[in-house]
Amino acid sequence: MEIQHFRCFVVLAQELHFTRAAERLHLSQPHLTRIIHQIEKELGVTLLQRTTRQITLTDAGEKFLGEAQAVLARVEQAMQTMRQFATSKTERLRIGFTEMARHCVLPKILSVFRDSYPQLQLDILEDCTEELVEALRNAKVDIAFLHPPLRADFLDLISISRERFMIALPLNHPLALQTEIAFTDLANDTFILHHREHGPVLYDHILHLCQQAGFSPTVIHQDTEKSFLGLVTAKIGVCFITPSMQNAKNPGIVCLPIAGDAPTLEHAVAWRLDDSSTFVKLFLHVVQEILSP
Repeated sequence: MEIQHFRCFVVLAQELHFTRAAERLHLSQPHLTRIIHQIEKELGVTLLQRTTRQITLTDAGEKFLGEAQAVLARVEQAMQTMRQFATSKTERLRIGFTEMARHCVLPKILSVFRDSYPQLQLDILEDCTEELVEALRNAKVDIAFLHPPLRADFLDLISISRERFMIALPLNHPLALQTEIAFTDLANDTFILHHREHGPVLYDHILHLCQQAGFSPTVIHQDTEKSFLGLVTAKIGVCFITPSMQNAKNPGIVCLPIAGDAPTLEHAVAWRLDDSSTFVKLFLHVVQEILSP
């Protein structure tokens, strides 16, 4: 039985007149009559009592009328819900990234993706790697550009690139004219670093390199690379900077390569293993296309 059959019976039950009901339904009277016969045959009951002067509902007809009205009401509710969903639903992808990723890998990938899928809205969140892992875990973001190694077995990732850190010094620093900097040269300098919880692996590696060079550094902790560079300009200390971040550096800073075993920063894009979103797959396809030689 089709939804149209329910509508036909309800209208006929309201009009109790085949001609008027057929006009409301934009059907011919014979067609409406055939539909009612089909309903009665399928149900195995008589729904209407017909005489030459009037039509009345049988007990079965009264019962079926209530059921048919309930069905139509549920169909209308479902249609209204879907209309509201279609109106309010915006295609979107939530992307997280670190400040360092914003300077390096993110701009080109986002530019290509926006050109390919301009209808897709991108919601962005900037945070440190540890917080982005939690944002992925809690489904607050769908994709994150961050820095391995990660402690998250629920994620998959694609490695994008790796950069060797450099040292950012004030222009008038005694070492500013050297061609490269060794860790032993920095024994008397103050290091400007993130708080350890923002990147424990990198933090511990830097301190380990200092210890290998024979000293334990004095450390000032900051939250963003922007404040790092401002403090370097103000001669408060030195900081580690990637080559991709040099475009954002202050004019009062010189960046020099690190001799020997320099700490490195890996850039990667991560997503949840159980995320089957079409938009995530499209984004990863763009990433892989860009990375292909």
